[in-house]
Amino acid sequence: MNSTRNTARLAGLLYLLTAVTGGFGYFYVQSKVIVRWDAAATAANIIASEPLFRAAIVSNLVSQVLMFFFGLTLFRVLKEVDKAWATVFIASVLMSVTVAVVNAMNSFGALLMLSQAEWLKVFTPDQLKAMALIFLRLNGFGQGLLEIFWSPYYFAFGLIIIKHRILPVVLGFLLIMMGAGYWINILDKFLIPQFHPLAFTRLAMSLGALGGIPAMLWLLIKGADVQPLNEPAS
Repeated sequence: MNSTRNTARLAGLLYLLTAVTGGFGYFYVQSKVIVRWDAAATAANIIASEPLFRAAIVSNLVSQVLMFFFGLTLFRVLKEVDKAWATVFIASVLMSVTVAVVNAMNSFGALLMLSQAEWLKVFTPDQLKAMALIFLRLNGFGQGLLEIFWSPYYFAFGLIIIKHRILPVVLGFLLIMMGAGYWINILDKFLIPQFHPLAFTRLAMSLGALGGIPAMLWLLIKGADVQPLNEPAS
C-alpha cells in the first residue's frame, strides 16, 4: 500500500512539473509573441526575443516528456483498480503526447521563415512574416487536436475516482467537467470559430484549473487510496 501511495505521489510531482513547463511554453507564446492577425508585429516579437521563443518550444517538449512519464506512473496506480478505464487513460495520454510533439514542428517552422536563410530570398519579407504567422496559427489548431485526447483521459481518470474512491469523489466530478470543457472548446474552435472563441478558451482553462490543480495537489501530498481489484472498496 505504501509503495502504491508513493507511486501516486510521484505521479503528482510529475503532473506538477508538466503543468509548470507546459504553462510557460504555452502562455509565453500566446501572450508575448502572437499578435492576432498582425504578421509584422508577431514576426518582430519573435525576432526581438528569439532565445525566449526557443526556450518556450523546449519547455513545451520537456512538458511532453514529463507527461509521458506521468501517464506511465499513474497508470501503474489506476490499473490496480480498473484496468479497462486505466487503459483508456494511458492510451489518451500517449496520443496527446504524440500530437503535441509533432505540433512543435509548427513553432520551428515559424522560426525557419524568419531565419533569413539564403534560399528564402525568393519570398518578400512580408510573405515570410505571413508564413511565420500561418505556422503559429497552425500550432493553435494543433493544440485543439491535442485537447481531443485530453478529454478522454480526464474523463477516464475522473470516472475511476468516482467508482473506486481512490481520491475524493468531488475531484472525479471536477475532472469530468474539465474534460467536457475541453470538448466544448474544441467544437467551438472547429465548427463555429467566430463564436466567442476567447470566452470558450477561458471556460476550458477555468475548468482545467478547477479540476486539475486540486487533483494534482492531492496526488502530490496525499497519494491515492488504492485497494486491489479483489478487495471491496471502503
